[in-house]
Parts: sequence; C-alpha cells; structure tokens
Amino acid sequence: MGASLSASAGQEGLTQAYGVFQQEAAHHVPDYAPKTVTTDGWDATRAAWQTLFPGIVWILCFLHEVIKIRDWCRSKPVLRQALLDKLWHVYQATSKRHFAQRLRRLLAWVNTRTLPKAIDGRLQRLQGKSRFFQRAFDFPDAYRTSNQVDRPMNYLDRTLYAMQDFHGKWDSAEQSSRAMALLWNFHPFCRKTRAAMEGCLCPFEQLNGFRYHDNWVRNHQIAHPVKWQKALAQGGRHEISWN
Repeated sequence: MGASLSASAGQEGLTQAYGVFQQEAAHHVPDYAPKTVTTDGWDATRAAWQTLFPGIVWILCFLHEVIKIRDWCRSKPVLRQALLDKLWHVYQATSKRHFAQRLRRLLAWVNTRTLPKAIDGRLQRLQGKSRFFQRAFDFPDAYRTSNQVDRPMNYLDRTLYAMQDFHGKWDSAEQSSRAMALLWNFHPFCRKTRAAMEGCLCPFEQLNGFRYHDNWVRNHQIAHPVKWQKALAQGGRHEISWN
C-alpha cells in the first residue's frame, strides 16, 4: 500500500511519492490522519509529511543518530562501545526531564575527553536536536526509531541489488516496486513474531484482522484474484502446489 518511486530526494519529489500513500491510506480509512511520523533528519522528508498531513508532529529517529556516531568510531572500538552504552542509556529515559538530564551528563562526559573533531562535533549537535527526540514522550504510542521502516527497506534494497536495480521505463519500475511491496504484505511472519501476535500470519492479516487461507500464496491469490487471472492469461498455464 502506497509504494511509489520518487524522481528526486527533494521535497517536491518526495511529496508526490508519499502522496500515493496518503491517497491509498485514505481509500482504506477515509479519515486517516497520523498524529506523528518518525524519520531521519532529512529536511525534505519532514517537509513532505508536514505538507501532506498538516498538524503532524515530526519525531527525530534516535537510532539514526546512534548509527552515525557508531560509524565515525569504527577504528576506535573501545570508544565506540563506551559511546553506544551511554547513548542507549540516554534513550532509555522515561520522561523529557529524565532524557534531558541524561543527555547533559553525556555531553559533560564528552567535554572531559579529547575526542576526534568529527566525533565530538556529532555528539555536541545532539543538544540542539534534543527537543525533537523528546517529542515522543508526548505520544506514548509513537515510535522513537524508524526501525520498522528500515527492515522492509533492507529487503527492498537486497531485492534491487539482486535484480541489478531498475531497467526499462518508469512505469515498469513503478510496477516492480509495488509488486515487491505487495509480496511483503503477504509473506509470513517468523515463528517468534506469529507467537507474539497470537498466530497472526502476515501484514495483510494484521491490517484487516483476518486471512483467507493458511498458505500465504493462496491467501494472496484469493485476495487478488483479478491479478492472478491476468498473470495466468499473459504467461500461460502454470501448475501451483499448495503443499
């Protein structure tokens, strides 16, 4: 739902691409209006969401900041581990005041060390971003990291690598990305996730509250009979086993 390509990483291109999600979400839930969105610090992404959903509260992903600092410390494993421990200690705060207090202590610790300029600068910038992290405490159900977005994006990245990225025309690339998203909606959760979600099979069932069949391929076929009929008509007869 809502998968689309963007012609650029700028606000105009991202607004148009995210607009596909807005339209399709509204088709499913007409009064859909998210309260928050958690993204990295890319200004164009933030601006696109605020344009499409006026009044939405932007929360800065804490994980992205941790990853950036971790990557700057690759050649300094002892420092890297110390900073990771302290950063996640800040993240585990239970209130705005608690978060701000832990962050001040972290920066006070940083000021007593002689760190590489790039690492020190990255850490010092956390103070100016603090209020964007703290917004999550106003919305207990909001995500504080974009981890649940990064996971399907990792799948998309690996798939694109395997197929050597897009080829042909824009329309075919758009259809390819939507096909990948459609399969992701029906692929089975792992056993651990299914157990935690009381047997829920896949994202399709999570969204709709039911599934048509225990076999994920047949579940997809029943949900999209027209697409399967067209595919069979174009590709000839295929034998499919449900075992």
